[in-house]
Amino acid sequence: MLSLLLPSARPPGHVRAASASADLASQSWCLAGVGKDYGAVCALSDINLSIEPGEIVAVTGPSGAGKSTLGRLISGLEMPTRGRLMLGRHDIADRPARARRVAHMFESFALYPTRTVAQNVASPLEAPGHSGRIKAAEREQRIAEVLALTEMQALRERLPSQLSGGQKQRVALCRALVQDPTLYVLDEPIGHLDARLRHHLRGEIRRRQRRLAPGTLWLTPDGIEAMAVADRLVVLIGGRIQQIGTPEAVYARPANVAVARLIGDPAMNVVQAVLRFADAQVQAGGLLQVEGQAAVPVSGTFMARFATRTKMGRLALGLRPTELRLLAEEPLASPPDALRGVVWAVEPLGRHTWVTVDIGAQRLRVKTGPQVPWVPGAPVRMAFDPLQALSFDADSGVLHADAATS
Repeated sequence: MLSLLLPSARPPGHVRAASASADLASQSWCLAGVGKDYGAVCALSDINLSIEPGEIVAVTGPSGAGKSTLGRLISGLEMPTRGRLMLGRHDIADRPARARRVAHMFESFALYPTRTVAQNVASPLEAPGHSGRIKAAEREQRIAEVLALTEMQALRERLPSQLSGGQKQRVALCRALVQDPTLYVLDEPIGHLDARLRHHLRGEIRRRQRRLAPGTLWLTPDGIEAMAVADRLVVLIGGRIQQIGTPEAVYARPANVAVARLIGDPAMNVVQAVLRFADAQVQAGGLLQVEGQAAVPVSGTFMARFATRTKMGRLALGLRPTELRLLAEEPLASPPDALRGVVWAVEPLGRHTWVTVDIGAQRLRVKTGPQVPWVPGAPVRMAFDPLQALSFDADSGVLHADAATS
Protein backbone atom coordinates (compact mmCIF):
# COMPACT_ATOMS: atom_id res chain seq x y z
CA MET A 1 0.00 0.00 0.00
CA LEU A 2 2.76 2.44 0.94
CA SER A 3 4.51 1.80 -2.35
CA LEU A 4 1.78 3.75 -4.10
CA LEU A 5 2.91 6.90 -2.31
CA LEU A 6 6.65 6.43 -1.82
CA PRO A 7 9.32 7.35 -4.43
CA SER A 8 10.05 4.75 -7.07
CA ALA A 9 13.52 4.02 -5.69
CA ARG A 10 13.37 1.04 -3.35
CA PRO A 11 14.26 1.94 0.25
CA PRO A 12 17.09 0.06 1.99
CA GLY A 13 16.08 -3.34 3.24
CA HIS A 14 16.55 -2.42 6.89
CA VAL A 15 14.00 0.43 6.74
CA ARG A 16 10.81 -0.76 8.40
CA ALA A 17 7.24 0.08 7.42
CA ALA A 18 6.99 2.21 10.55
CA SER A 19 9.79 4.46 9.25
CA ALA A 20 8.07 4.80 5.90
CA SER A 21 4.88 5.67 7.76
CA ALA A 22 6.68 8.40 9.70
CA ASP A 23 8.09 9.81 6.46
CA LEU A 24 4.63 10.02 4.94
CA ALA A 25 3.21 11.71 8.04
CA SER A 26 5.87 14.41 7.71
CA GLN A 27 4.93 15.37 4.15
CA SER A 28 2.65 18.22 3.17
CA TRP A 29 -0.68 17.91 1.39
CA CYS A 30 -1.46 20.24 -1.49
CA LEU A 31 -4.63 20.78 -3.53
CA ALA A 32 -4.12 22.65 -6.81
CA GLY A 33 -7.12 23.77 -8.85
CA VAL A 34 -9.30 21.02 -7.37
CA GLY A 35 -12.97 20.99 -8.33
CA LYS A 36 -15.88 18.62 -7.85
CA ASP A 37 -19.08 18.48 -9.90
CA TYR A 38 -22.19 16.43 -9.32
CA GLY A 39 -23.79 16.54 -12.73
CA ALA A 40 -24.59 20.16 -13.46
CA VAL A 41 -23.96 21.17 -9.82
CA CYS A 42 -20.51 22.50 -8.97
CA ALA A 43 -19.84 21.61 -5.33
CA LEU A 44 -16.23 22.84 -5.23
CA SER A 45 -14.37 25.11 -7.62
CA ASP A 46 -10.68 26.00 -7.97
CA ILE A 47 -9.58 24.88 -4.51
CA ASN A 48 -5.93 25.77 -3.88
CA LEU A 49 -4.81 24.77 -0.41
CA SER A 50 -1.81 23.32 1.38
CA ILE A 51 -1.62 21.57 4.76
CA GLU A 52 1.82 21.41 6.31
CA PRO A 53 3.02 18.73 8.76
CA GLY A 54 1.80 19.47 12.29
CA GLU A 55 -0.41 22.31 11.08
CA ILE A 56 -4.08 22.70 11.94
CA VAL A 57 -6.04 24.15 9.02
CA ALA A 58 -9.62 24.96 9.97
CA VAL A 59 -12.19 25.28 7.18
CA THR A 60 -15.33 27.19 8.09
CA GLY A 61 -18.37 28.24 6.13
CA PRO A 62 -22.16 27.96 6.17
CA SER A 63 -24.04 24.72 5.65
CA GLY A 64 -23.72 23.54 2.06
CA ALA A 65 -20.45 25.41 1.46
CA GLY A 66 -18.61 22.21 0.47
CA LYS A 67 -16.66 21.48 3.67
CA SER A 68 -17.56 17.78 3.90
CA THR A 69 -17.02 17.32 0.16
CA LEU A 70 -13.53 18.76 0.56
CA GLY A 71 -12.77 16.27 3.32
CA ARG A 72 -14.07 13.35 1.29
CA LEU A 73 -11.94 14.33 -1.71
CA ILE A 74 -8.82 14.32 0.45
CA SER A 75 -9.73 10.97 2.02
CA GLY A 76 -10.36 9.36 -1.35
CA LEU A 77 -14.06 8.74 -0.72
CA GLU A 78 -14.79 11.04 -3.65
CA MET A 79 -12.67 11.61 -6.74
CA PRO A 80 -12.10 15.17 -7.98
CA THR A 81 -13.57 16.22 -11.31
CA ARG A 82 -10.44 18.30 -12.01
CA GLY A 83 -7.25 19.44 -10.37
CA ARG A 84 -4.29 17.82 -8.62
CA LEU A 85 -4.13 16.42 -5.10
CA MET A 86 -0.57 15.96 -3.87
CA LEU A 87 0.98 14.18 -0.90
CA GLY A 88 4.58 15.28 -0.90
CA ARG A 89 5.75 14.92 -4.51
CA HIS A 90 3.08 12.40 -5.49
CA ASP A 91 -0.21 13.14 -7.25
CA ILE A 92 -2.71 10.88 -5.50
CA ALA A 93 -5.93 12.25 -7.00
CA ASP A 94 -6.68 8.83 -8.53
CA ARG A 95 -5.51 6.74 -5.56
CA PRO A 96 -8.13 4.81 -3.56
CA ALA A 97 -8.86 5.69 0.05
CA ARG A 98 -6.87 2.76 1.45
CA ALA A 99 -3.69 4.07 -0.21
CA ARG A 100 -3.92 7.50 1.42
CA ARG A 101 -4.13 6.50 5.10
CA VAL A 102 -6.24 9.50 6.13
CA ALA A 103 -7.88 9.39 9.56
CA HIS A 104 -11.35 10.68 8.71
CA MET A 105 -13.90 11.47 11.40
CA PHE A 106 -17.35 11.57 9.85
CA GLU A 107 -20.05 14.03 10.81
CA SER A 108 -22.48 11.08 10.89
CA PHE A 109 -20.24 9.14 13.39
CA ALA A 110 -20.64 5.79 11.50
CA LEU A 111 -20.06 3.56 14.55
CA TYR A 112 -20.27 -0.24 14.54
CA PRO A 113 -23.50 -0.95 16.49
CA THR A 114 -22.40 -4.36 17.81
CA ARG A 115 -19.00 -3.20 19.07
CA THR A 116 -18.23 -1.51 22.38
CA VAL A 117 -16.74 1.95 22.68
CA ALA A 118 -13.23 0.51 23.06
CA GLN A 119 -13.73 -1.89 20.14
CA ASN A 120 -14.98 0.92 17.91
CA VAL A 121 -11.96 3.02 18.79
CA ALA A 122 -9.64 0.08 18.12
CA SER A 123 -11.22 -0.83 14.78
CA PRO A 124 -8.93 1.24 12.50
CA LEU A 125 -5.86 -0.22 14.21
CA GLU A 126 -7.07 -3.69 13.19
CA ALA A 127 -7.50 -2.71 9.53
CA PRO A 128 -4.96 -3.91 6.92
CA GLY A 129 -3.28 -0.52 6.79
CA HIS A 130 -2.31 -0.72 10.46
CA SER A 131 -2.20 -4.50 10.96
CA GLY A 132 1.16 -5.66 12.30
CA ARG A 133 2.57 -2.13 12.67
CA ILE A 134 1.36 -1.50 16.21
CA LYS A 135 1.92 -3.93 19.07
CA ALA A 136 -0.92 -4.86 21.43
CA ALA A 137 0.50 -2.87 24.36
CA GLU A 138 0.90 0.28 22.31
CA ARG A 139 -2.57 -0.15 20.84
CA GLU A 140 -4.11 -0.33 24.31
CA GLN A 141 -2.08 2.69 25.40
CA ARG A 142 -3.36 4.70 22.42
CA ILE A 143 -6.96 3.73 23.13
CA ALA A 144 -6.65 4.65 26.80
CA GLU A 145 -5.05 7.99 25.92
CA VAL A 146 -7.77 9.18 23.53
CA LEU A 147 -10.57 7.92 25.78
CA ALA A 148 -9.07 9.89 28.67
CA LEU A 149 -8.66 12.96 26.45
CA THR A 150 -12.38 12.94 25.60
CA GLU A 151 -13.56 11.87 29.10
CA MET A 152 -14.92 8.57 27.78
CA GLN A 153 -12.82 6.05 29.72
CA ALA A 154 -15.68 5.14 32.08
CA LEU A 155 -17.88 4.21 29.10
CA ARG A 156 -15.45 2.00 27.21
CA GLU A 157 -17.58 -1.16 27.53
CA ARG A 158 -20.85 0.39 26.41
CA LEU A 159 -22.47 -0.16 23.02
CA PRO A 160 -23.39 2.80 20.77
CA SER A 161 -27.09 2.23 21.53
CA GLN A 162 -26.33 3.04 25.17
CA LEU A 163 -24.71 6.39 24.37
CA SER A 164 -26.01 9.91 23.89
CA GLY A 165 -25.37 11.82 20.68
CA GLY A 166 -22.48 13.73 22.23
CA GLN A 167 -20.91 10.52 23.53
CA LYS A 168 -21.18 8.91 20.10
CA GLN A 169 -19.44 11.92 18.62
CA ARG A 170 -16.58 11.52 21.07
CA VAL A 171 -16.22 7.83 20.13
CA ALA A 172 -15.99 8.81 16.46
CA LEU A 173 -13.41 11.44 17.37
CA CYS A 174 -11.36 8.90 19.36
CA ARG A 175 -11.46 6.47 16.44
CA ALA A 176 -9.80 9.11 14.24
CA LEU A 177 -7.30 10.38 16.81
CA VAL A 178 -6.04 6.90 17.73
CA GLN A 179 -4.63 6.36 14.25
CA ASP A 180 -1.18 7.01 12.79
CA PRO A 181 -2.20 8.65 9.49
CA THR A 182 -0.79 10.94 6.84
CA LEU A 183 -3.51 13.48 7.71
CA TYR A 184 -6.38 13.90 10.17
CA VAL A 185 -9.70 15.05 8.69
CA LEU A 186 -12.12 16.00 11.48
CA ASP A 187 -15.62 16.84 10.23
CA GLU A 188 -17.45 18.82 12.95
CA PRO A 189 -15.60 16.95 15.70
CA ILE A 190 -17.16 18.71 18.73
CA GLY A 191 -20.36 20.28 17.41
CA HIS A 192 -22.74 18.04 19.40
CA LEU A 193 -21.05 18.50 22.78
CA ASP A 194 -22.15 20.72 25.64
CA ALA A 195 -20.47 24.11 25.94
CA ARG A 196 -18.12 23.15 28.80
CA LEU A 197 -16.80 20.04 27.09
CA ARG A 198 -16.64 21.75 23.70
CA HIS A 199 -14.45 24.56 25.06
CA HIS A 200 -12.27 22.10 26.97
CA LEU A 201 -11.76 19.73 24.06
CA ARG A 202 -10.95 22.29 21.41
CA GLY A 203 -8.00 23.43 23.52
CA GLU A 204 -6.86 19.91 24.43
CA ILE A 205 -7.15 18.59 20.88
CA ARG A 206 -5.27 21.61 19.51
CA ARG A 207 -2.40 21.01 21.95
CA ARG A 208 -2.28 17.32 21.07
CA GLN A 209 -2.45 17.72 17.29
CA ARG A 210 0.28 20.36 17.15
CA ARG A 211 2.70 17.91 18.80
CA LEU A 212 2.12 15.28 16.09
CA ALA A 213 3.74 14.95 12.67
CA PRO A 214 0.57 14.73 10.51
CA GLY A 215 -1.41 17.84 9.73
CA THR A 216 -5.05 18.28 10.68
CA LEU A 217 -7.95 19.52 8.56
CA TRP A 218 -10.71 20.70 10.93
CA LEU A 219 -14.11 21.26 9.27
CA THR A 220 -16.74 23.29 11.12
CA PRO A 221 -19.55 25.77 10.42
CA ASP A 222 -18.69 27.53 13.70
CA GLY A 223 -16.39 30.44 12.87
CA ILE A 224 -15.42 30.98 16.53
CA GLU A 225 -14.43 27.32 16.91
CA ALA A 226 -12.41 27.54 13.71
CA MET A 227 -10.57 30.64 14.92
CA ALA A 228 -9.84 29.03 18.30
CA VAL A 229 -8.14 25.91 16.89
CA ALA A 230 -6.58 27.06 13.62
CA ASP A 231 -3.03 27.87 12.70
CA ARG A 232 -4.54 28.96 9.39
CA LEU A 233 -8.18 29.70 8.73
CA VAL A 234 -9.94 28.94 5.42
CA VAL A 235 -13.31 30.55 4.71
CA LEU A 236 -15.30 28.47 2.21
CA ILE A 237 -18.56 29.85 0.83
CA GLY A 238 -20.50 28.48 -2.13
CA GLY A 239 -17.80 25.96 -2.98
CA ARG A 240 -15.10 28.63 -3.35
CA ILE A 241 -12.36 29.71 -0.98
CA GLN A 242 -13.01 33.33 -0.04
CA GLN A 243 -9.98 33.87 2.19
CA ILE A 244 -7.02 32.06 3.75
CA GLY A 245 -4.95 33.49 6.59
CA THR A 246 -4.25 33.42 10.28
CA PRO A 247 -7.37 33.84 12.44
CA GLU A 248 -6.11 37.26 13.51
CA ALA A 249 -5.61 38.42 9.91
CA VAL A 250 -8.99 37.17 8.70
CA TYR A 251 -10.74 38.83 11.63
CA ALA A 252 -8.91 42.13 11.18
CA ARG A 253 -9.21 42.29 7.38
CA PRO A 254 -12.08 40.18 6.05
CA ALA A 255 -11.72 39.86 2.29
CA ASN A 256 -15.35 40.67 1.56
CA VAL A 257 -18.77 41.22 3.12
CA ALA A 258 -19.56 37.49 3.19
CA VAL A 259 -16.45 36.78 5.30
CA ALA A 260 -17.08 39.80 7.53
CA ARG A 261 -20.58 38.54 8.35
CA LEU A 262 -19.26 35.07 9.20
CA ILE A 263 -16.21 35.71 11.40
CA GLY A 264 -16.40 37.19 14.91
CA ASP A 265 -18.41 36.92 18.12
CA PRO A 266 -20.70 38.49 17.12
CA ALA A 267 -19.77 39.03 13.49
CA MET A 268 -19.10 42.42 11.95
CA ASN A 269 -22.04 44.69 11.14
CA VAL A 270 -22.15 45.79 7.50
CA VAL A 271 -24.28 48.88 7.02
CA GLN A 272 -25.60 49.78 3.57
CA ALA A 273 -25.85 53.57 3.37
CA VAL A 274 -25.64 56.60 1.07
CA LEU A 275 -23.02 59.28 1.71
CA ARG A 276 -23.23 62.86 0.49
CA PHE A 277 -21.37 66.09 1.14
CA ALA A 278 -22.85 68.63 3.51
CA ASP A 279 -21.23 71.39 1.47
CA ALA A 280 -18.44 71.88 -1.03
CA GLN A 281 -15.66 71.41 1.53
CA VAL A 282 -14.74 67.86 2.50
CA GLN A 283 -13.41 69.15 5.81
CA ALA A 284 -16.90 70.35 6.70
CA GLY A 285 -18.17 66.80 6.99
CA GLY A 286 -21.13 65.17 5.33
CA LEU A 287 -24.36 63.27 5.82
CA LEU A 288 -24.89 59.51 6.04
CA GLN A 289 -28.30 58.19 5.02
CA VAL A 290 -29.49 54.71 6.03
CA GLU A 291 -32.71 53.55 4.35
CA GLY A 292 -35.69 54.20 6.57
CA GLN A 293 -33.81 56.70 8.76
CA ALA A 294 -33.12 60.42 8.68
CA ALA A 295 -29.61 61.39 7.57
CA VAL A 296 -27.04 61.81 10.34
CA PRO A 297 -23.96 64.03 10.26
CA VAL A 298 -20.50 62.52 9.85
CA SER A 299 -17.18 64.16 10.57
CA GLY A 300 -14.52 65.48 8.25
CA THR A 301 -12.42 62.49 9.31
CA PHE A 302 -15.16 60.15 8.09
CA MET A 303 -15.44 62.01 4.78
CA ALA A 304 -11.69 62.04 4.22
CA ARG A 305 -11.56 58.29 4.83
CA PHE A 306 -14.63 57.11 2.92
CA ALA A 307 -15.88 59.75 0.45
CA THR A 308 -13.72 58.42 -2.41
CA ARG A 309 -14.79 54.81 -1.80
CA THR A 310 -18.45 55.19 -2.64
CA LYS A 311 -20.25 53.93 -5.73
CA MET A 312 -22.62 56.70 -6.84
CA GLY A 313 -22.72 57.71 -3.18
CA ARG A 314 -23.44 54.16 -1.97
CA LEU A 315 -21.24 52.80 0.80
CA ALA A 316 -20.96 49.45 2.61
CA LEU A 317 -19.58 50.30 6.03
CA GLY A 318 -18.08 47.64 8.30
CA LEU A 319 -18.56 48.28 12.04
CA ARG A 320 -17.40 45.76 14.64
CA PRO A 321 -19.83 45.18 17.55
CA THR A 322 -17.01 45.81 20.05
CA GLU A 323 -16.28 49.25 18.58
CA LEU A 324 -19.80 50.66 18.75
CA ARG A 325 -20.82 52.79 21.75
CA LEU A 326 -24.44 53.19 22.75
CA LEU A 327 -25.55 56.71 23.68
CA ALA A 328 -28.87 58.06 24.86
CA GLU A 329 -30.92 59.73 22.16
CA GLU A 330 -30.81 63.50 22.62
CA PRO A 331 -33.47 65.28 20.53
CA LEU A 332 -31.52 68.54 20.31
CA ALA A 333 -28.04 67.08 19.92
CA SER A 334 -26.62 65.70 16.67
CA PRO A 335 -23.10 64.44 17.34
CA PRO A 336 -21.23 63.28 14.23
CA ASP A 337 -20.47 59.62 13.49
CA ALA A 338 -23.44 58.25 15.44
CA LEU A 339 -26.25 56.25 13.84
CA ARG A 340 -29.82 56.53 15.11
CA GLY A 341 -31.68 53.36 16.04
CA VAL A 342 -34.15 51.58 18.30
CA VAL A 343 -33.19 48.74 20.66
CA TRP A 344 -34.67 45.47 19.41
CA ALA A 345 -33.22 42.99 21.95
CA VAL A 346 -30.93 42.89 25.00
CA GLU A 347 -29.01 39.68 25.77
CA PRO A 348 -27.08 39.67 29.08
CA LEU A 349 -24.26 37.09 28.93
CA GLY A 350 -22.44 37.68 32.21
CA ARG A 351 -19.25 39.61 31.52
CA HIS A 352 -20.80 41.37 28.54
CA THR A 353 -24.15 42.09 26.93
CA TRP A 354 -25.26 41.92 23.32
CA VAL A 355 -27.65 44.70 22.31
CA THR A 356 -29.39 44.40 18.95
CA VAL A 357 -30.48 47.69 17.41
CA ASP A 358 -32.72 48.36 14.42
CA ILE A 359 -31.64 51.18 12.13
CA GLY A 360 -34.23 51.47 9.42
CA ALA A 361 -34.41 48.14 7.56
CA GLN A 362 -31.09 46.92 8.99
CA ARG A 363 -30.25 45.28 12.31
CA LEU A 364 -26.92 45.82 14.07
CA ARG A 365 -25.37 44.17 17.13
CA VAL A 366 -23.37 45.92 19.83
CA LYS A 367 -21.17 44.13 22.37
CA THR A 368 -21.04 46.19 25.53
CA GLY A 369 -20.52 45.91 29.30
CA PRO A 370 -22.29 43.55 31.71
CA GLN A 371 -25.00 46.04 32.73
CA VAL A 372 -26.85 48.35 30.36
CA PRO A 373 -29.75 50.75 30.93
CA TRP A 374 -31.35 49.99 27.57
CA VAL A 375 -34.60 48.08 27.08
CA PRO A 376 -36.32 46.97 23.87
CA GLY A 377 -37.99 49.91 22.19
CA ALA A 378 -35.60 52.53 23.57
CA PRO A 379 -34.21 55.07 21.06
CA VAL A 380 -30.40 55.16 21.02
CA ARG A 381 -27.46 56.41 19.06
CA MET A 382 -24.56 54.15 18.06
CA ALA A 383 -21.33 56.11 17.98
CA PHE A 384 -18.26 54.78 16.18
CA ASP A 385 -14.69 55.81 15.37
CA PRO A 386 -14.33 56.23 11.59
CA LEU A 387 -10.64 55.29 11.87
CA GLN A 388 -11.66 51.83 13.15
CA ALA A 389 -14.35 51.24 10.52
CA LEU A 390 -13.85 49.34 7.26
CA SER A 391 -15.46 49.85 3.88
CA PHE A 392 -16.42 47.37 1.17
CA ASP A 393 -17.23 47.87 -2.49
CA ALA A 394 -20.94 48.60 -2.72
CA ASP A 395 -21.37 46.24 -5.72
CA SER A 396 -18.86 43.40 -5.32
CA GLY A 397 -18.60 43.45 -1.53
CA VAL A 398 -14.78 43.26 -1.69
CA LEU A 399 -12.80 45.02 1.06
CA HIS A 400 -11.24 48.25 -0.16
CA ALA A 401 -7.49 47.78 -0.39
CA ASP A 402 -6.63 51.02 1.38
CA ALA A 403 -8.95 50.06 4.23
CA ALA A 404 -7.00 46.84 4.70
CA THR A 405 -3.76 48.71 5.37
CA SER A 406 -5.09 51.65 7.33
